[in-house]
Amino acid sequence: MNRSLARLGGLVVASSLMLAACGAASSTTAPTTAPTTATAATTAPAAPTPAPSEAAKPVSLEFWYWAESDAPGADKWMAETVAEYKKIKPNVTVNVVPQSADTLISAFQTAAASKSGPDIASQWATGPVLSFVWSDSIAPISDLVPADEISHWLNTNENTYNGKVWAMPQYLLGIGLAYNKDLFAQAGVTPPTGDRWTWDEFMAASAKLKAAGITPFVGGDKNGYLGAWWFANVGGQELASVQELAKAVTGADRATAEAALLASGWEVKPAVLIIERGVRLFSQGKGAMTFTSDGMLATAMKDLGEAKVGVMRPPKLGTGALADAGNATQSISHFVTSWSPNPQEAADFLQFMHTPDRLTAWYKATGVVAADDRFDASLVTAPQLQSMAKAETTGPQVWLE
Repeated sequence: MNRSLARLGGLVVASSLMLAACGAASSTTAPTTAPTTATAATTAPAAPTPAPSEAAKPVSLEFWYWAESDAPGADKWMAETVAEYKKIKPNVTVNVVPQSADTLISAFQTAAASKSGPDIASQWATGPVLSFVWSDSIAPISDLVPADEISHWLNTNENTYNGKVWAMPQYLLGIGLAYNKDLFAQAGVTPPTGDRWTWDEFMAASAKLKAAGITPFVGGDKNGYLGAWWFANVGGQELASVQELAKAVTGADRATAEAALLASGWEVKPAVLIIERGVRLFSQGKGAMTFTSDGMLATAMKDLGEAKVGVMRPPKLGTGALADAGNATQSISHFVTSWSPNPQEAADFLQFMHTPDRLTAWYKATGVVAADDRFDASLVTAPQLQSMAKAETTGPQVWLE
């Protein structure tokens, strides 16, 4: 489930561009309505106001926080959010402890074993969050935040179990296929007229790029996540439903799902060159295409120049029911720990992160769409990022990884 960009090492795919992958199975379905311009900010909650008797009570919250790798700028935004919260709740001190992608799960496992540690923590959505729910390490956020507020959060179904929502989303992460317009022009490659290529078109374009001496596709697979993204975006396109994959994972009907995946044309190709930090090659103009999240795309646009970067949906390979499904997740989730002595105060701070000012500041800091239907979509002005936001918030969303 780890979707960290920081953990990705490098991988240059030259001739075959075919990757085989497997990933922890989880599935999601996002709301079918895209975030709309939040003109009526009064519909969002104001910052929680303590009762007079609570105002003098000093409260210290420790927050094990992760987001920067997915959304560069997130750490700065969090520091500003803590400062803004202090203005309205001076008795509450939030101590943010940034987490490493390499130890995010294991560090919290240690805390969960002793039921001690942070008041608020972060984990990747679905599997990692729910595993800690089942170990009684997370307090249900739906018991601490009003239902009408939670109704505005997107993709909460990823962390819903036994009728309760256990963690709060902050942003959406989808995967697009970024491309360098200058390198396309050099090789005589024309971008798709729609929002994606067929697999044959993708391979034909790659052949042209290679013939022109240009690396067709760059990315990172130091810890396997690029392969997982290939699976999530392309490998599952022959599947008829998420349940088909679930049966394969649980062993209930493995043969049928494996046959569907093989029918998609996937093969193991050992001839790949792994190099350090290859994920940066696209932003350096050394590769024509790469998988990208919103934050990575925004960074590439800064590095290369906005006019030089395009984005499309990943190529269509399969013919299954999931071939046209979107692929967006809330990625990281934030939650209140079951042992926190101040669960309501912790939940109040999480709720503050979804107030209108904080949602706007989040996008300005990161360029990543907030997981809230009150997010002001007019803030997304670059056509490339508008395309990403549209793909992430319309139609059914299935995160197969």
